[in-house]
Amino acid sequence: MEQPATTTTRSSRLNRQQNQQNNQGLNTQRQQQQSGQQLNSQQQQNQERQQDRQDPNRQQNNQGLNAQQQRQQNQQAGQQLNNQQQQQQDRLGYDAQQNQQNLNAQRQQQQGQQNNCAQQFKQAGQIGNAQHQQQQQQNQQQHPRLIH
Repeated sequence: MEQPATTTTRSSRLNRQQNQQNNQGLNTQRQQQQSGQQLNSQQQQNQERQQDRQDPNRQQNNQGLNAQQQRQQNQQAGQQLNNQQQQQQDRLGYDAQQNQQNLNAQRQQQQGQQNNCAQQFKQAGQIGNAQHQQQQQQNQQQHPRLIH
């Protein structure tokens, strides 16, 4: 009868040991699950923090992009203004050049007219001289004694 008691005691011990091992295994699993959950929650918190950090970064990036776009628009507006000013200067320069050419043409015409006037005056003088000489010759022929 002692043998069955010993066997029962042994099996009870084995059962207890197995239960302890099972409990330890369960505890280990629970700890691992808890560790995993903690890790997951830490990762989630880190992600949330990173998103919180990224949002201001996004805002800063957007502000930077907006500022860059504003600078580009300002540069384009400045270039357009410079182009308009350059076109106006070119137009003024062209107009000034045209005015100068017109003035030069007018001067040439005036000089030509003055030359024509001088030529005509010279011709008139020559004609006048010729007429005077002819008159003198006629006078001498008619009045040979008159000495001029």
